[in-house]
Amino acid sequence: DIDQAKEALKLSVNCAILAQAGPQRSRMLATLYKDDRCRELPSWEILEATYMEKMILPPLRDAFAKGLQKHQLALTADGSTLLERAIVMHNMLAASRLYDNIGIDQLGAILGITSDRAEAIAAQMISERRMRGTIDQIHQAVEFHGATASEGALSRSDQQIHDACQHLNSIVEMLERSHPEWLSTQVS
Repeated sequence: DIDQAKEALKLSVNCAILAQAGPQRSRMLATLYKDDRCRELPSWEILEATYMEKMILPPLRDAFAKGLQKHQLALTADGSTLLERAIVMHNMLAASRLYDNIGIDQLGAILGITSDRAEAIAAQMISERRMRGTIDQIHQAVEFHGATASEGALSRSDQQIHDACQHLNSIVEMLERSHPEWLSTQVS
C-alpha cells in the first residue's frame, strides 16, 4: 500500500535525523537523500540540511519537531530531548567542517548550549570516533581534524559501491514486478 510505504519512509527519515551523528548516520542520510520519494515529505528540508552537513537552526528544528511522536520529544537523563541532542551533535559536526579550531565558549554559543556541555559533547564524540579532533584545555579550544585523503577516497569508494548496489537492487525489483516467474527460475 502506497500510504504505508510513505509513512514508513517518513519514519525512516525521522529515525535517521534523530540518530547519533557519525558515519553510520551519514550513510543512512545519503540513502534517504537520494530516494526521490523523500522530496515529497514534510521533513525534506531538514533531511537535505542534515545530509549537506549544514547547521540546523532553531526554526527548522522546531518545524521538524511538530511531526515527531511524543516519545521522541521526551526528556533524556541530561535534561535535553532526543531531538535537541541529535541537533547539537549534528551542528557540532557541521562546525567541525567550518572551523579548524574554535574556543569552547564560542562553540557553546554557536550550538546554543553552555561551554561545559559543548566541551563534554565534543569529548564524547571524539572518544567515540564520531568526530576527529582534540580538546586543548589550557587554551579552552577544540581543534578539529578533517578526514585524511585516504579516508575521503575510501568514503567515495564506499559510496560508489553503495550506489551501484542500490541501482542493482532497483533493477531486480523491477524485474520482480514485471517477470516474477522468470526471476524465480534465475535466482535460487
